[in-house]
Amino acid sequence: MVDANVELPGTFDERMREEAAAAGRAALEASLQRFTDKQRDAFWNAIGLYYSTRRHPGAEEAGLRAAATPV
Repeated sequence: MVDANVELPGTFDERMREEAAAAGRAALEASLQRFTDKQRDAFWNAIGLYYSTRRHPGAEEAGLRAAATPV
């Protein structure tokens, strides 16, 4: 019989990643509050430009998936 309180390793890892991501987003939002709206917009535009290029980690994988997707 499986104990209902025991979490599967994959479920635990996923939950920990989600919690870490949420904490990271909260910390980022809190630190961005000291900037003006214009500065925050510039920050997010820079992030968008970075991830729309092939320089970020995982860009090669994303490019391969896009190339494999039928049109």
